[in-house]
Amino acid sequence: AIIEFLDSAFADRGGMILPLEPIARAKAKEIAEIVNSGIQPLQNLSTIQTLDSMAAQQGNPDEGVGKKFAKEAIEKGLSILEDKISRLHAADRKAGPFAVGSFGPTIADICLVPQFYNGRRFGIEVERICPTIVQIENACKNHPWFRAILPDMQRSIDSKK
Repeated sequence: AIIEFLDSAFADRGGMILPLEPIARAKAKEIAEIVNSGIQPLQNLSTIQTLDSMAAQQGNPDEGVGKKFAKEAIEKGLSILEDKISRLHAADRKAGPFAVGSFGPTIADICLVPQFYNGRRFGIEVERICPTIVQIENACKNHPWFRAILPDMQRSIDSKK
């Protein structure tokens, strides 16, 4: 809901988060929802801690159960998205550099970029399993919407003291 609000309230600020064209809009929402419901929640700290706790209660001393689960979920989700997005781009040779083939970022790109950061944090070779999406990530990194908010651009908490 917040994305649709921002898109409507600030439509005059340099682009649309949700494409106007119905098919592109549906594809952008589909990609975003795969991330929102099928990848991101499975890597939350609370999920990882719950899985570790459950494993410990069942006599499994391996505290890495939750992280292994999260890594597998991210890998599986990114692989599914790579397949979907690479087919979309292959079908339209005039496609733009962003996830749904647009020439500006959409909600799909906004949801994808953080997954790459997290994937790398969990030790996933995103360049190997997602070559198409890596190109999209690079397009996003060069877009003004993303430049200032990339994790590498953030000051650490220590530097704010």
